Amino acid sequence: MLTRTLLLLATLAPAPALAGGMPVFLWARQLPGGQVNAASHAETAAPIPLDRDLLVGSAAGAALYRVSQAGGDLVSSYPASGAVSAAPVVRGSLIYFGDAGGAVWCYEEGGALQWSYQTEAGILAPPLVTADHVVVTNVADEVITLNRADGSLSWRYQRKTELGRTAELALFAAPPAVESPEGVVVGFSDGSMVSLDEDTGERQWELLVGEGRYPDLVAPVSLFGSDVYASGYLEPLIAVDRATRAQRWRIDAGAANGALVSEDGVLYHPGTDGELRAVITLTGAIQWAWDSQTRGALTTPVLTEAGLLVGSSEGSLYLIDPATGEERWRFHEPMLLDGVSAAPAVVGDKIFFVTDGGSLIAMVTPQDRPDDGRGRGASHRR
Repeated sequence: MLTRTLLLLATLAPAPALAGGMPVFLWARQLPGGQVNAASHAETAAPIPLDRDLLVGSAAGAALYRVSQAGGDLVSSYPASGAVSAAPVVRGSLIYFGDAGGAVWCYEEGGALQWSYQTEAGILAPPLVTADHVVVTNVADEVITLNRADGSLSWRYQRKTELGRTAELALFAAPPAVESPEGVVVGFSDGSMVSLDEDTGERQWELLVGEGRYPDLVAPVSLFGSDVYASGYLEPLIAVDRATRAQRWRIDAGAANGALVSEDGVLYHPGTDGELRAVITLTGAIQWAWDSQTRGALTTPVLTEAGLLVGSSEGSLYLIDPATGEERWRFHEPMLLDGVSAAPAVVGDKIFFVTDGGSLIAMVTPQDRPDDGRGRGASHRR
């Protein structure tokens, strides 16, 4: 069974109700946990809707926070041992997440702790939650697989340090594991992509992908059909046949966040060079490229009925036409633009996103209504 995890966002149906007009600012709240400096921090935990609330992490906190969608007020918190720098995963009434202190947590939605496990190195990516396991990656190039029921250790896989990287600094990051029909696929700081058996951790195959000064695989791989798509941080983006591991095509562009693959076979790739590219998965041809006019890494695109929502770590939030690459709008609120490093959340006609300065922002998109015969048509609806 192939599960789609957060940040892959592959083959998702568009979020309903979001219109294409310029959004209206609703409110902004400082994330719980304290003030951060946008010049030296990044808020990488995407907000996750839960009922009428949002689950958000904070670079300055030591908990996962539950805040209201209505005004950003703190509802409750799920204590952790360090900052929660990646989105949680919700399965039924259970919430799974990791923290920068290296711990994995499983809480009941109501706040009761079910179990926790300490991996001893920072976890900066969402867990992969399968039918039987919780798979996490940490910044020590480890993959840790826990039994979903009680959090006990199933197996650990330690990637050996690549001797060629000893003179270089690896990026302080690790991509989430991704479930495939054969097992779990994980990227590492030496630029390799490895497939592991989910039950035993046995290595099935590996392939070197990343190149350049920072070959690290920071973005999760994407799966579509018989292919897997992987990006080094600086370069390249490649398509690989899962059965033969043969490279089908290559583009000289890297990514820090996961790509979005549409149901019609277009891969939307958020580059670390500030460009969003629409790539035909069959051939590798670039259908269009949109330039954010920043040098910031782009977030995983979110597909809505109005278009693709994408942020830039050195810019703002943008809506892009998925067919043409035309920019429909960009959010202008100068005092709040500290960069956006985590994908936004869309709930109905509302957009929620966090800035690297630690602000949680809510916007609403104007909805068109038919002309009433008296010359009055489109309006803003809150």
